[in-house]
Amino acid sequence: MIIDPKLAGMILIAAVAVLTAVFGVLAARRGFRPTLRPISAYQAVEGQIGEAIESGGRVHVSLGPRSIVDERAMTVLAGLAFLDKVAAGSAISDRSPLGTTADAATLYLVADAMRRAYQRRDLFDNLERTAPRLVALDGLALAAGATDLIADEAVQANVLVGSFGPESVLITEAGLRRGLSQTMGSDLLTGQAAAYATVQHPLLGEELFMAGAYLQEDAGALGGLAAHDIMRWGVIILIIVGVVVTTLATLR
Repeated sequence: MIIDPKLAGMILIAAVAVLTAVFGVLAARRGFRPTLRPISAYQAVEGQIGEAIESGGRVHVSLGPRSIVDERAMTVLAGLAFLDKVAAGSAISDRSPLGTTADAATLYLVADAMRRAYQRRDLFDNLERTAPRLVALDGLALAAGATDLIADEAVQANVLVGSFGPESVLITEAGLRRGLSQTMGSDLLTGQAAAYATVQHPLLGEELFMAGAYLQEDAGALGGLAAHDIMRWGVIILIIVGVVVTTLATLR
């Protein structure tokens, strides 16, 4: 039986990726912590929480318009990691963070993430029941509604993590007018462009999907991140070797 070289190569790459991820997760569970490169959006979270508490305000975390059951569910999970971190840090305050979305199914996850974070701190009674909010049912209406929340709810920091497009400028512009510290990440190029132009702490490209490793230190996320870095360097080395071999072959 003749095996297609391309198919064999794909199978080999997939096998190496899976094995690398498995070993990374096992190592993380045994205490190994890979060195994480500094990303300002993750470094700024604790400062945003502290500033909001000290000023008697709150942090606004928006997960955007997407649902946990559609093809962009990973952006929702990244937003939930931010929300968990912010809610746990804000539990000592008399003002709960605002968790907003434009999807009814995601609203339940927002409420559950905030409940769990407060319960971990044994401060569930401090959680405002109106903190999780379904602002609208589409992205543009969510952006318009969030601008009012920033003005009316003593918001001191904005964290937008989800499938945001150009409409996100409505929210970030409102934050700029009030001098807020802002973080934004999107899986859409238009959203990333808006983040780069309007917020202090943009998440660009794959940085959006590292939230579990940076904010929650989840073993699976840390192992996956280590495996991702190993595979990336492996691909870079293969490209360099391929270029060198091809160049030498043409010189002969």
